[in-house]
Amino acid sequence: MRIEIEVLNDNIRLSEEMKLHLSKKLYKHIKGYNSKIYLNGKPTETYVFVNKGDIISIDYIKENNTNWPLYESKLDIYYEDDNYLIVYKKSNLLTIPTKGEPKSLYQEILYYLRENKKEENVSILNRLDKDTEGLVLVAKNTLAASLMNPIHEKMTRKYLALVHGKFDNKESEIILNIKKENENSFKRIVASDGKISRTNYKVIEEYDNSSLVEFSLKTGRTHQIRVVSSYLSHPLYGDKIYGFSEDTPLKLLSYYIEFINPFSNELVKIELNKPNW
Repeated sequence: MRIEIEVLNDNIRLSEEMKLHLSKKLYKHIKGYNSKIYLNGKPTETYVFVNKGDIISIDYIKENNTNWPLYESKLDIYYEDDNYLIVYKKSNLLTIPTKGEPKSLYQEILYYLRENKKEENVSILNRLDKDTEGLVLVAKNTLAASLMNPIHEKMTRKYLALVHGKFDNKESEIILNIKKENENSFKRIVASDGKISRTNYKVIEEYDNSSLVEFSLKTGRTHQIRVVSSYLSHPLYGDKIYGFSEDTPLKLLSYYIEFINPFSNELVKIELNKPNW
């Protein structure tokens, strides 16, 4: 695959200009696989200096995508172009497979792309919990993924959740530090030595003993919305880890995705209808 970069700075080392355009993962991959690099069409090395307007071209080998088995499934596709997909992840389905549960949205996406003879080197850019459903943004190739890095700055993600109780403050930003409960635990807790999380919420509707709340994420911590809601004493309906042992599905929906397509500069915005909870 070929990547082309237009140099934006004068008298800068080629390697440093590359780092301004590529994610750490892609840059490391390019270096590790001895990719061929050209400056204005001529072979070059990363230590040379370049100037504004120069064109850096990189030919690199794609990584092998997966050895996981693939699963036929009808994807609900809300957006697709040569570089990105927005699909709907169902509840009770992992985003990425594990050894203990090797069936996931990831494999369903690969099956769809393979059947349609399309790029298969995919990255899921906003992973959802197994019990969370809704919109997922997928990059079809390594460059597309790299250009959306850091994802929390490049994409707007909004969720709808049905929570217990009513909020005193109907709209606020919540900043918490979150970490694993312990090394072997899947559960997250609020702790001063955890990683920072930023979450905005807004109450959309109120009912007798519950509220429909919109959450906007500024970071991407595991179980972020669920931890924040529980910390505020308003756990999500159906949350058996941070809430109550209710015999009901988790009421959490990824309903809104917005981003600027870096290839076309097009504004992409997908919004689902309010769920019938």
